[in-house]
Amino acid sequence: MAVIFGLGVALVYGAADFLGGRTSRDNRPTAVIAVSQLTSLVLLVLLLLVDGSPVPGAGSLVLGAASGVTGLAGVVLLYRGLARGAMGVIAPITAVGAAVVPVGYGLVTGERPSGLSLVGIALALVAVVLIASAAPHEASPHDHRVDRREVGLATASGVAFGIALVLLAASGEGSGFWPLLAARSASAPIAVAALLLVGARIEIAPGSRLAVLATGFLDVTAIALYLLATRRGLISLVAVLGSLYPATTVLLARVVLGERLVRVQVVGLVLALAGVLLIAR
Repeated sequence: MAVIFGLGVALVYGAADFLGGRTSRDNRPTAVIAVSQLTSLVLLVLLLLVDGSPVPGAGSLVLGAASGVTGLAGVVLLYRGLARGAMGVIAPITAVGAAVVPVGYGLVTGERPSGLSLVGIALALVAVVLIASAAPHEASPHDHRVDRREVGLATASGVAFGIALVLLAASGEGSGFWPLLAARSASAPIAVAALLLVGARIEIAPGSRLAVLATGFLDVTAIALYLLATRRGLISLVAVLGSLYPATTVLLARVVLGERLVRVQVVGLVLALAGVLLIAR
């Protein structure tokens, strides 16, 4: 079940990444982030009303809030990196960093995946690099070589995402979805405040509003699936499966936009499939 949920994270978050990338072309990216964060906050409130699980201890809520703030920092660092450098370098570094941190955490805390699973992890990480290195994101307006600062921003972004995932997984199985609400309750106001401080309006173009709302829905669904997956399996495996989300993004670009898959992406997709099969054994 953990493998299924982990793949669900990759499918759903990849779709969110696709929609977020598309809508950011017609809107201010920070406005897209703020609105999607607010959307997911409302959805989480509704989810908890339906779920009816009791409020957990303060420790779980603090971990959830810390996860939300750290994850938002990862988004900010990612956008700063994309504004300066090439997506083909920034994306794979960030995606791999987001997977490596939970894998390291899992191994340090005593998780022991099988030998085949470790081989699958290695293949999946290589697949992420190959797929994301040619992912269909909007290119930087500045065509120049990536310098150390840009690599540093991508690395810091990946580490922030990875830490956010670890914090969320550590919130405890008995806490239900409350850590997710704590995460969004902490990050959404910060995202809105940051947008207002620079004098920007929380405004989305009429043709993009439904897509932005869908982005928020998919985002919170992906995080919920990740939380469920880590409570049923090893975080070192779940994080790697979830990090395959660029595969969903490029496949959607192929189906929806008619973008061609380059050779390196095809190789990456084959390696991703092989890695998933080994992890699932």
